[in-house]
Amino acid sequence: MEPSVGREEQQTPRADSILEFASAPGADVGAVCALLTPLVKSRLRELRVGQVLEIRVDDSTAREDMASWCRLSGHELVAATEDSAHRVRMFVRKAHA
Repeated sequence: MEPSVGREEQQTPRADSILEFASAPGADVGAVCALLTPLVKSRLRELRVGQVLEIRVDDSTAREDMASWCRLSGHELVAATEDSAHRVRMFVRKAHA
């Protein structure tokens, strides 16, 4: 199932935990993924299977990176939204321990 992508008005899942990540000014595109995925992995360890982590990031490229990471790790990217300022909210459901 593909995650839903749209504007902020879209109904979003209820998050059990929130991770906010702001990239460093002038950071390389790949740097966000390299820093964000270990943080996501760590936060998911704190959740139970089935719970949802909301990830808020200021880099629109993170959405594609997180979708790939979820496919590789087996977790589910439930939804992703982006506002007009390119801030992204992603919702990842923990699929396994």
